[in-house]
Amino acid sequence: MPINEDTDKDTKCILPWISLETTPLGKVRPCCLSTQEISGIDLTQDTLDDAFDSKTMRDLRRSFRRGEKPSSCERCWLEEDSGKKSKREYMLEKFSEDTGVEVDYSSNNGTKLQFLDLKLGNICNLKCRICGSWSSSKWAQEQVAQHGKDHIGKDWLKQGQWPRKSNRFWENVDSMLSDIRYFEFTGGEPFLIKQHFDLLQRAVDQGYAGNIDIHYNTNGTQYPKQHEVWKHFKQVQIAFSIDNVGNKFEYERDGAKWTAVNRNIKKFQELKVQGYPLSFQICVTWNVQNIFYIDEFLTWAKTSGIDDVHFNLMHDPEEFALSKIPTKMLTPLVLRLQKAQTLHPKYANQIISLKRIVMQSRRTLKHLVEEKYRSGEALVKMLTDTDNFRGVKFSDTHPEVAKMVGYDQT
Repeated sequence: MPINEDTDKDTKCILPWISLETTPLGKVRPCCLSTQEISGIDLTQDTLDDAFDSKTMRDLRRSFRRGEKPSSCERCWLEEDSGKKSKREYMLEKFSEDTGVEVDYSSNNGTKLQFLDLKLGNICNLKCRICGSWSSSKWAQEQVAQHGKDHIGKDWLKQGQWPRKSNRFWENVDSMLSDIRYFEFTGGEPFLIKQHFDLLQRAVDQGYAGNIDIHYNTNGTQYPKQHEVWKHFKQVQIAFSIDNVGNKFEYERDGAKWTAVNRNIKKFQELKVQGYPLSFQICVTWNVQNIFYIDEFLTWAKTSGIDDVHFNLMHDPEEFALSKIPTKMLTPLVLRLQKAQTLHPKYANQIISLKRIVMQSRRTLKHLVEEKYRSGEALVKMLTDTDNFRGVKFSDTHPEVAKMVGYDQT
């Protein structure tokens, strides 16, 4: 693979040279973990080429070429400091094995767009606790109903429709199909977005599908009838976003049914038996709600028929972030993680990295984190505000965590 290695190996990131992420609201970022949107880009008016050639992207590439650690990439640095493999490291590894990807690190200009992470609006059928109006139309509708028509959710409902309003965007993506090697479709819920299946069919019709890998993050509630198009692609990975089991899963992913999601997983696995080029992953986002139940979750994962469990970290909303976990959870959680490490040796390294993050929070909570996070006040307020509107109780499904964080709703 023609890769120029002219960057510091300890900080090098391949993504600024080959990739962009579109956000659910029609903006663009260098990747899904970047804290920086590309200034001045609006996909109802601008193109991905405009974003890729922007000053923001050129400056980011220059920073990496100097061996710096850009502050907008702080989430990767945080994960690496804990011993967890970051997206930066994962993508370097992935594309180092992909002979179809070309990268020249010697220039501040991008090589060419070969990986598109497409969040095609915020259409979604769920209201997951760790999500919000920017990524879920159901969340936006609820927040408008709860807080009134002046709530920003009303604006985000409109902004989340951008892929259905911009023919120029689709024409721009079509023009790149000969170079694309990797599509990532996340949400909203990608299986509810018909336009992405139309895009895949055009890739098939133009003869490019065999060069392209696809990755999905799906909530598992949908089984698309258009799945036959996947037969033509190089590889299709379906990652099921599942963070807990049973009634805890249904609380955290409001609108989903645990038995139905498990049933859909089996249906997707049957497609692979039929010869579809499919692989599967469980993508779990560890946060304050679910981390205490890690043993129960990994025990279920063993029975799912899916060997690949990918650990993500919750960064935003901050109330759910492990880096700001309430003080009363720290000691019992560390003990729970130590137990899980013994019971699930396959994931020992990942669990150790989670434990490091929790232990690091013990130090930072004392000095840097606001009292509302240390005490659990911010978390409890977020939970109870939504619980009161939905008519549910966190303590009914997560009693151990509810007690530790001071959730005392009656």
